[in-house]
Formats: sequence, C-alpha cells, structure tokens
Amino acid sequence: IYYCYDLDDNFIGSGPDCTSTTTTTMSTTTSSITTSTTTSTTTPLPGSCYPPVLGHDKDVTDCAGQFPPHGSCTVTCADGYLGDPEIFYCVTLEDEPTFVGSTPVCTSTTTSTATTTTTVTVTSTTSTTTSTSTTTPL
Repeated sequence: IYYCYDLDDNFIGSGPDCTSTTTTTMSTTTSSITTSTTTSTTTPLPGSCYPPVLGHDKDVTDCAGQFPPHGSCTVTCADGYLGDPEIFYCVTLEDEPTFVGSTPVCTSTTTSTATTTTTVTVTSTTSTTTSTSTTTPL
C-alpha cells in the first residue's frame, strides 16, 4: 500500500498515483532600449570664420563659409524656440577670423506638465472593554 503526503505537504491521493498540488510559474521579460546621438562638426574653409557655438537653442547654419571683413550671418532660434534673430559679423581679431555679435534670447515653445497623485490611508482602531463584577455575600 502506498500513501501520498497530505494537503499540508502539497500532495494528494494514495500511491502510486500521487499528484502535486504546487504550481510553479516562471516568466522572463527582456527589453532593449537603443539611443542614438549624431554629432556634426564643421571645419571652416581656410581664412573663414568658424561658426559661433551658442547652444542647442540657437541655429547658426547661416554662418558657414563667411570671410572677413564683409562676412555676416543671421543667428536665429532653433526649432521649438522663439526669439528675435541677431546679426553676427565675421571680423579679424588678433590675426584670427572670428564672429562678433549679440546672442539671441530664445525661449522654448514646449510646455511640460507634471501630475503627482498622493494617496493617504488612515486606519483607526477603537477598543472598548466592559467588565462586570458581581460579588455574592457568604
């Protein structure tokens, strides 16, 4: 005669056909994130002014290929930004061609909104004990 463990030991039935009552589930999740960054550099033509480096919110593409003393370009705000354009002039300072000008003030046109939700749970327990005592005289 064969016996299986009881339900407390995760088996039921009597031998030889015992069945496990424990179920095992396995799950595997794989994720992949790919980030790509492209960097572009400009090598100026000999004797020309190197385009000014003003930040990601400015567009200086008009400044490529400008020569002193009469070169100039218009610096604008990049896509997603608003502001008035400014003129930069290609001049020679200390024997080096360089741009001079006022940097435009550019303001982002993108609006970000963040929402925070806070949940507070309050649990209150009240306990009341009542006792009655009866004394019987002897």
